[in-house]
Amino acid sequence: MTTEAAETGSLASPIRRRRFFGWQIAVVAFTAQFVANGVTLSAVSNLVAPMNRAFGLEDSLLGIGVAPAFAILVIGMLGPFLGRWLDRGWTRRLMILGSVLTGGGLMLLSMATSVWHLIVVYVGIVCTGGALFGVLPSTTLIANWFVRRRGLMLGVAYAGATLASAAVPLFAQAVIDAEGWRAALRYLGLFTWIAALPVLAAFVISRPEDVGQLPDGAPEAPLQDDSIGLEGVKPASELARDPVLWQVSIGFGLVMTSPVVILSLLIDFGQSTLGLSGQQATIFFLAAAPLSLVGKLLIGGLADVAPLKPSIALTVLMNLLVWIILYSNPSYPVFVLTGALYGIGIGGASPLHGVVNGRCFGRANFGTAAGLGGVAGIPLMVIAVVLGQVLKGVTGSYHAAFVMQGGLLLIGGALLALVRIPPPSRGGD
Repeated sequence: MTTEAAETGSLASPIRRRRFFGWQIAVVAFTAQFVANGVTLSAVSNLVAPMNRAFGLEDSLLGIGVAPAFAILVIGMLGPFLGRWLDRGWTRRLMILGSVLTGGGLMLLSMATSVWHLIVVYVGIVCTGGALFGVLPSTTLIANWFVRRRGLMLGVAYAGATLASAAVPLFAQAVIDAEGWRAALRYLGLFTWIAALPVLAAFVISRPEDVGQLPDGAPEAPLQDDSIGLEGVKPASELARDPVLWQVSIGFGLVMTSPVVILSLLIDFGQSTLGLSGQQATIFFLAAAPLSLVGKLLIGGLADVAPLKPSIALTVLMNLLVWIILYSNPSYPVFVLTGALYGIGIGGASPLHGVVNGRCFGRANFGTAAGLGGVAGIPLMVIAVVLGQVLKGVTGSYHAAFVMQGGLLLIGGALLALVRIPPPSRGGD
């Protein structure tokens, strides 16, 4: 077993009777998702207009609005390597490095003087750092520490990203209005170092076996649990030949285009089409946050004990309804209510994806499977963001982008409906 905690994970050694460290891992995963999502993605909508003006990109078909696509593309490119490193137990050092890079990159980004400077620093430093301590490392931590409670704990981890999507844009907009976009980037970089780096350095433990514990705090290894240790590790090449991996990844990738495209389009849509202020448009995300939290925890918890297909169908249909309402150019009250509906609809998608991956590929292969799957799923998100921006630029309105999103959701839902998902085993994966 190759891990950061030298051979203490051996199952031949007695299980130590002490507090279960999985609860601190849940806090770590929550914090990592909050910071990584907040500084690399959630604040982008607020930065689009002022940065486009600063660099003369107002009339560009793409502009700063494609920044989320770059962030997600980097995650996809790093995924296969990062997933394997995580399954080998390198989680702590990767997450520390990621938070250092992201905070420093945001500081450098605040000093950008050209578009090329923006691209190199954002893609090469900020996004790379975010990938190293964000969604894939944090969910792999949860998958390693929890089996029976995996859906609920994934919901807790993803709740960090949800709260970030509401809180960070409000903070960023307030700083932009008062001091400008460069100051906002400096504060976000400092926040990364203060909020994430100490937590990751002090509390990350790759696997419960590293400290003589077992998933879910079990007092002894359950019978017939082939997920304990690394005995169940499969070569990446074997996982890559499994068609279920690509079906799951493409299906969820299409569903998860919705939050990424909303981040890149919504604030500008609210201002330019609905006549709202930046703060009013941001309320959409504030309305989404509490119900998205409910969706993550409720659907994630249900995923541990109930069939998955009905929850997946509900997620797809509610997201489709969001785009239909936005297409109708709603009044401000309806716009805010749509944010709440969006929160419910998208809330459970991420923990559902994690539970499906865990059921299909097991704890020992979770990081590798998720990383490989990103090769298929993540480019779809990038393409959706770019197409949304291009359609908006070509047509002069957002309606074509909204129709595109509805079609992507329907295709993704159809693929997931055909996946054969194994039931939970007695021992976990």
